[in-house]
Amino acid sequence: MRTYLILKDLANSKDYIPMSFFVNKLNVSKRTIQNELSYLKKEGKSNGYEIRNTYGKGYSLEVLNVQDLNHFLSSLNSNASTNVQGKLIYEELSTLLTTNGSQYTPVSELSEKLGLSNTSLYTRLDTISEYLNSYSLKLERKSHYGIKIVGEPKSIRKLMIDLYMHGDNSFVKLIDGCVGNYDEYERIVQDSIRKNDMRIGYYEFQVIMCWLRVIVYYKLFYSKEETSSRSFGLDDDNDFSEFGDVLLSIQHNFQFVLDIKEVQEFYHLVDHSIQGNKINSKIDKEELMSKLIVFFKKIDKENGTNYSGDKFFLENLVTHLEFLIARLNEKVTYKNPLLLELYIRYSMIFDIVLKLSSFLKENFGYETSNDELGLIAVHFLNHSEKEKKNQINKYERVAIVCSTDGGIGRFVQTRIQSIFPNSVTKTFPFWESSNLAFFKPNIIFSSVPMKNNFDCPIVYISELLSDKDLENIKQMLFLDGKFDQRDKYSENSIEYIKLIKRDLFNVVECDSYMELINDMSLRMMKNGYAYKGFNKDVALREKYMSTVYKNGIAIPHPIEMDGRKSAISIYIVKPKLNENKKDIKLVFMICLTKKEFYYYRSISNGLFKLMQNESKINELYSKSDFDITRNILGEMGES
Repeated sequence: MRTYLILKDLANSKDYIPMSFFVNKLNVSKRTIQNELSYLKKEGKSNGYEIRNTYGKGYSLEVLNVQDLNHFLSSLNSNASTNVQGKLIYEELSTLLTTNGSQYTPVSELSEKLGLSNTSLYTRLDTISEYLNSYSLKLERKSHYGIKIVGEPKSIRKLMIDLYMHGDNSFVKLIDGCVGNYDEYERIVQDSIRKNDMRIGYYEFQVIMCWLRVIVYYKLFYSKEETSSRSFGLDDDNDFSEFGDVLLSIQHNFQFVLDIKEVQEFYHLVDHSIQGNKINSKIDKEELMSKLIVFFKKIDKENGTNYSGDKFFLENLVTHLEFLIARLNEKVTYKNPLLLELYIRYSMIFDIVLKLSSFLKENFGYETSNDELGLIAVHFLNHSEKEKKNQINKYERVAIVCSTDGGIGRFVQTRIQSIFPNSVTKTFPFWESSNLAFFKPNIIFSSVPMKNNFDCPIVYISELLSDKDLENIKQMLFLDGKFDQRDKYSENSIEYIKLIKRDLFNVVECDSYMELINDMSLRMMKNGYAYKGFNKDVALREKYMSTVYKNGIAIPHPIEMDGRKSAISIYIVKPKLNENKKDIKLVFMICLTKKEFYYYRSISNGLFKLMQNESKINELYSKSDFDITRNILGEMGES
């Protein structure tokens, strides 16, 4: 991104640009800018431009071939380029950690392994150095020796663990090649977890196994240092001596000795991976329950839900919050690898969870991390699933009316029974209206028009029910029996496409995401879609949790949906914006009326599908056209 911005400024300027301009604009060192300019000068001849440096004036650019220059600019700014740059950093770090262990690696050797020129590699060293700073590590450079990573062994191992957990880099292949099959060690760790009645999540389990792989590589191939005189043994005084089996097994099989600091590091990792079974929070459980009931009664009134009436949900949530508060007191937090998907696909629930987060802060003074909020959200999902099950169980007697008797009727009955496994289902040909009335159904599915009145819902269906038809029926039945226009808006519906408004579509250039969403909010207000103060509510929602997701997509919206008219605004950001190490290319702002809030599930599901499809994202971004955008989103919904 930095390289692109420098070249773009030079290409657009008719005058010289001093180096100080780039230093101040990009907030980096003079040396970093010199390295970037050195790289751009080298690439100039083959990409349609030439950069000149005049003493006392600065840098200027002469265009030799407009088409080649534009192509090079596009490649620097593309999503693919960003991904390549990110992967390149991981590969550079992997190569540094695996070439000469903890010794210096000559730049020429590193360049050859990475397939880069020495000049290109030098331009990247500042970026690598900045990345290492986040681990309290330094990139040490020495003439005639090369470069190496310097820092505490524990910090270097943390970097190795993160590289391995990230996957898709040469470090993973090298580690796996060094340590071989780890099934036996996984079994030992799982046995230790089970014997000690511990609760450890799968993500935390993977991190523990990763540490056990990394320590083998670190001891045998990276540090090659002599071990401490005192080695680890089963008689050591620690709280997790049961895990000593796996450490002893690894020491024995790989022929090295762990020192005390390394053993303590492992036990500390295990300690922070355990989900406690004992509650040490000082919170008053009855007070918490009482305040939660008041909180959820308000939520229920606003959203038509029944959280306050679900005793099982409340009791489980209180227990979870007790453990959470105990962990927060001990400064222990859990990672949630499903956070992103939970956040996007269940945005309506997450908005309620965010309100719960504010409730905890206001009433008990506790700040809750996003990962912890994701774990809380699972309780809400369980409640929703139970509500759906209860809704289905309301229909004890299900009638199916067909155009004829026989095979077709039995086929439809079999399909319908998959939705109502505990109900009595019966098929009637259309002429048996008296028998149908005698059956006293709670709901009727009919493939023909019904002339008689029945005191129950009637759902008209196709006789050859597809999987999609069944899914739509399920979605419809979960709406508290209200069979109105919202019935057709299932999770996979593309009806939301009509909410994308031409007067809210724009291609923009900006420097700040908060300024961008403020402009989008004001435009929604000006065009009559949003209420006064909508922009402040969108900004407040952003303060709670960022709405910038993956692959350059952002979905800003207020916590409370109360628009004047339902609409979706789309802004395409060119060049793409980068904030908090996340790209921002396509921004979808959502404004819904309370009556049309049901659109939200299909919107979030549709945009989640888009996030998984980089080719469609790139197509939307490159074409930047209103009609094409609507068509692509519609095609994805139908797939």
